[in-house]
Amino acid sequence: MHLLEIFYLLLAAQVLGWVFKTLKQPVVIGEVLAGVLMGPAILGWVHQGEVLNFLAELGAIFLLFMVGLETRLKDILAVGKEAFLVAVLGVAFPFVGGYLYGGAIGFEQLPALFLGTALVATSVGITARVLQELGVLSRPYSRIILGAAVIDDVLGLIVLAVVGGVAQTGALEIATAVRITVISAIFVGVAMALVPLMRHLPLERLPMGSPLGFALMVGVGLAALAAVIGLAPIVGAFLAGMLLAEVREKYELERPSFAVQAFLSPIFFAMVGVRLELAALAQSQVLLYGSVVLLIALAGKLIGGFLGALSQGFRRAVVVGVGMAPRGEVGLIVAALGLAAGAVNEEEYALVLFMVVGTTLLAPLFLRPVIAWAERESNSERKRA
Repeated sequence: MHLLEIFYLLLAAQVLGWVFKTLKQPVVIGEVLAGVLMGPAILGWVHQGEVLNFLAELGAIFLLFMVGLETRLKDILAVGKEAFLVAVLGVAFPFVGGYLYGGAIGFEQLPALFLGTALVATSVGITARVLQELGVLSRPYSRIILGAAVIDDVLGLIVLAVVGGVAQTGALEIATAVRITVISAIFVGVAMALVPLMRHLPLERLPMGSPLGFALMVGVGLAALAAVIGLAPIVGAFLAGMLLAEVREKYELERPSFAVQAFLSPIFFAMVGVRLELAALAQSQVLLYGSVVLLIALAGKLIGGFLGALSQGFRRAVVVGVGMAPRGEVGLIVAALGLAAGAVNEEEYALVLFMVVGTTLLAPLFLRPVIAWAERESNSERKRA
């Protein structure tokens, strides 16, 4: 039965992906809509389950592992200041906007805090797929987005820890936030410190089946370690890919890794569609309030990303802002935690669902033309030089 469901997802993802590619639109949108089509919302041929959820998680891990393989640490460090600013501003603006709007429409303080928290985290997998598809992962604005996404995840986790502490105990859990900050900083710092060692590591002499086997082990291992300390597994996968980027040409890691990603990542995006509860979005109040939450979510990341990356130029700063806009499973997890704790009700949860669906579908649509717009300016600059 699981094999049949995987076949349905892959078939629909390939067909709709091809349709969107033919229409010169991001393939990822077709893959998400494939999940909506095959899932409970329409045909009901595919349902959530442990096997499919696990394959979807692996798809996200291998997508970010591949993105990391095309990103060297020195390139990220070269835009480190901008990435940090983009992450901080891109967390602050949506959080404050969501909190204030929640209060304005009658939410109690705790549901308003959860609404702001749900708007914080970026789903970099969606943006990374579009950047990869357009072949612009080496551009400085792409590195800013990827670097900011790592910092963004840590900041989002800290905000969630604080708000979650308020929900459970009624008090700020400063100690928990500090602990998460320190552990996350150590994890990212150690991964970056290993880069010089990786350059001189003779993979062919290690007691491993092959350099590729070692690379996949590192990717999955760091993803698992990230999950253990509370970060998104894709952060660990991205850092693992960045480590191995130092030896990617020497050991031919990209091509076979891409083959694995090409199988798994469409399942990840299709499962995003399968999980969407479209019936919850049909209520008029959800459509009205949700549209405003969606605008706050888009504007918060756009303004934060734009201001943080303005040193790169106007058009490239717009690309960064749009690239940081997609939300994904993290926003839903935050809302689900609030629902489980009794801090938010079903209607408040539906607003977050509406925002996640909207940013998931709209951000890739806007990202492609703004990248083309920025690339035209870059080409003109190169010609003048």
